[in-house]
Amino acid sequence: MIRRDFNARFTGSALGLAWAVLQPLSLVVLYWFVFTFMIPRPGGEGKGYIYFLISGLIPWLAINEGTIRSTTSIVENATMVRKLAFKSELLVAVPNATAMIFEMIALAIFFVFLAVRGGNLRGLWLLPVVLALQFSLQFGFGLMLAATYVFFRDLTQVLGFVLSILFYLSPILYEAKGRFAPLLAWNPMTPLLGLFRSAILSAPLPEASSIVFLLVVTTGALAGGLTLFRRAQPSLVDLI
Repeated sequence: MIRRDFNARFTGSALGLAWAVLQPLSLVVLYWFVFTFMIPRPGGEGKGYIYFLISGLIPWLAINEGTIRSTTSIVENATMVRKLAFKSELLVAVPNATAMIFEMIALAIFFVFLAVRGGNLRGLWLLPVVLALQFSLQFGFGLMLAATYVFFRDLTQVLGFVLSILFYLSPILYEAKGRFAPLLAWNPMTPLLGLFRSAILSAPLPEASSIVFLLVVTTGALAGGLTLFRRAQPSLVDLI
């Protein structure tokens, strides 16, 4: 199912699966060009900032895509849910897994870019752990959203607005410092992106309390998502 979903993204295109590399590559090159030459940071900070920005942007794009696509995954696959006997949770897992495949391709390209530029990659051992946390968080919330969407079809409109707000309330474009740092600490994206930057840029690890907070939120999202989805499952067939 993941392979089918991955291949379906490029069905009919002239370059096919080459787009899986060209899309993230063009993204990295675009942001490097914009923030190095067009909008240079004062004091020569542009080089460091572009690494900071891309290391937060790549996981956010996967989270954004996985969340949006998993919300409609049950309704879009209504025929499979009605006619086949299998765990419907897999339909929610597939778009999240596909989004993370694209994320890992983008990260691999970024690692090559960092290596060429002389970046420090000694924190890469942490990356599998961070990716596992990200997938668990996405999957948990995806289950909640997929079950809710069957009953409330306006959810996609609300979700787009909420994700736009969450983007600016997460430390993607800026560091989690200053007077709003206590507020940002309640956003699970803050420690998650901090761990990503520790793995990718060898930045210092987030505080232990924020990592514990992320683990609690991730566990709660996964357990709550599975519980809500399975309780709603008997009604899904009748409503989709």
